[in-house]
This record gives sequence, structure tokens and C-alpha cells, in this order.
Amino acid sequence: MRIIHALVVAVLVVCGAVVAVEPAAAAGVQTIYMNAAGSDANDGASSKTAVQSLARVQDLVAAGPLDQDVEVRIHAGTYVAGGVQWTTYRPGHTISFMPDDYTYGEGADGIVARPVFENARASGSQRYLAGAWFMACPAPAGKPLAGGGTSGLRFYYLQVSYYANAAISVDGAAGSPNLCGGKYDSKSSTRGLDGNTIFGMRFFKIGNKYTDGACAGDDFVRCGYGAIVLTRSSNNRITNNSFEKVWNTEKSYIHAIYLTHKSSHNVFSGNSITEVSSGPIKVRDASNFNTFDSNTFGKNDFARKSEPSPSHYLEEVTTTANECSSYHNRFTNNRLGTFFLDSTERLPAWLLSPEGATWPGAAGCPALPIGETRLTTAGNSY
Repeated sequence: MRIIHALVVAVLVVCGAVVAVEPAAAAGVQTIYMNAAGSDANDGASSKTAVQSLARVQDLVAAGPLDQDVEVRIHAGTYVAGGVQWTTYRPGHTISFMPDDYTYGEGADGIVARPVFENARASGSQRYLAGAWFMACPAPAGKPLAGGGTSGLRFYYLQVSYYANAAISVDGAAGSPNLCGGKYDSKSSTRGLDGNTIFGMRFFKIGNKYTDGACAGDDFVRCGYGAIVLTRSSNNRITNNSFEKVWNTEKSYIHAIYLTHKSSHNVFSGNSITEVSSGPIKVRDASNFNTFDSNTFGKNDFARKSEPSPSHYLEEVTTTANECSSYHNRFTNNRLGTFFLDSTERLPAWLLSPEGATWPGAAGCPALPIGETRLTTAGNSY
């Protein structure tokens, strides 16, 4: 019910609201303030004692009361830092990251400016660091959500730029992409980091094109997977976000959103996606009941010879990895991009690879349930 409530709050229109720089803390909420000019020696309890980094925020969340929601109120400015591996959760509660003057339900015009999170550079080479901006991983043994569950992370109206692998990656399997330090286990049934909200965000210049890297050889750690990557992460709402310039140098691999390894019941709607160097949407390995609706696409992908071919929506099954097809996914009512990035040809709407509306996947995969197909499309237009 918390997920549904969060979505309803996100789409309400607030009329005549008076926005203060430091809103009064709601009852039962731990509020933590961030400021680019703050100090991690502070306690973050007020705007005057704001902290500077997400690493410090995580420490404060870990030390706080488990029976409260968390609001991380972030002052407008540019926060230059490498990514954070997030492993701290409040079961039954939410952890929200937002501008300090944001009021639930308002749009971008209700804030002074988006706080910007920009990747740091290595002190010697001056290359941007590898990794994702926000890498959500299962908690360590003995900590809340060590076995997976509803993580309740919420992101509102922030900008993320110059990260190589991803902006936000939620890896409930501690596996693929292998940024959480583990190995994906297809038999695991207890893992999962679910029930997150990503709303009104701007993802700008994500991928190794902007971070001096490649998807080959020793530099593979800089390969970009997607602006948002979900691995065994379900029941998420990704709405009203902007994806701009999400590129790898190889013009491949990376996507606006990449759902993989049993990531199901996700909603991706009302987003704007342009200049993504590979297919904007990719679904993989038994990721079912996902909805991609009412999104607007600009120019994406390249007119090139590749396997599988470019498309707005791609479901790919890797049989050599014993993956199974996904089913009951919906790609509907989207405004499709008229052209590829580098030609006047139309980027196809969708592709199943291998083909077959009811093909189950690798040997040993169960047949799709009776009456189900891998994908339903309707109402899409160029």
C-alpha cells in the first residue's frame, strides 16, 4: 500500500502552497540536510548543520530510528563525488532524496533549482571514476533487508551527470551488473530490493563516452549499462523523468532503462528519452508484468548492423546463460522517435530476440502461462 500511496502523492497538484527553504519536519520523519558547502563533521539535523556527502547521509540513516521515514533535503548546488554503495534501509518506511524546498506533489517549477550530482575525477589521471552514482545493494548479514524486501527508496527532482555505469542501479541480487561485489544467483528467491520511486529526475551525460572509458579489455569496469538499471527489483514507479545523452563510445550496451533478472511489475511512464546510443528500453530474463506507457522518445540508437537489431523496446533472451523469456509486458501509447541518431530511418518500435510471441526461452524454461504472450503493444505512434 505504501507504493500506491507514494504514486498518488506524486501526481497530486498542490495549489497555493508556500514553500519554505527548511520545511517543518513531519511527525515520525528523520530529516537530514545536505549542502555542497556543508561538512560531514555535522549532524545534518538542520540546514545550518548540513552534511556534504551521501556517504555521511547513509551513516546517519544507519544510526537513526528504524521506525521512521527518512527525508534527505538537498540544497541547490553541485555535489562532486564518486558514487555511493547504499546498503541501509528502513523496513516498512521510505528513504527520500529531494531538493530542500520540494513539496510533495509539485512540479519542477516549485523548486529554486535541481541539486546536481556530478562524478568526481581521479586525482592522478583526472579521469572520471568508474561506477554508478547510486548503487543500491542488499544489506549485510544481520542488517535490515539483508534477505531482500521493500527498500522504499525515493528520488525527486535531482540531476545526475558523468557517471560511467549507471545513474541509479538497484541490484537486489547482488549480482549483474556486478557492482555490488557478488555474483548473480538465478535460484535465489529471497533477494530483491523493491518498491522504489524515481520521479522528475534528470539523467544527463551518463555512460563511458563522457567518462573516458570503453566496454572492452581492462577498461570494462567503465562500461555503461543504463541510466537506470534494475536487477531483481520489482514494483518500482519510474515517472516524469528526463533521459538525455546516455552514450557509450561503442554505441552499444547502454539504455535509458535496463530491466534484468526477474525485475517485474515495474511502471515506466511519462518519461522523455533522447540521444541514447543503444535501444532506449531493454528487458531481460523473466522480467514480467512491466508497463512502458505514454513516454516520449526523441532520436535514439544508431542505424547499424548488429545483433539484435536496434529498436525502442528490446526483450533479449541469452540462451547460453539459460535465461527465460519475459511475459505480460506492455509497450503502449508511446510517442516514438521519428529517426535514428545518425539517419532519417525510423527506429523500429519493438523487437523480441529470439523471435516468437510465446517462445519460453532457453531449454528447461517453463512454457508461458496459458493465454500469455511476451509483449503487448498498442497506441504507439511516430
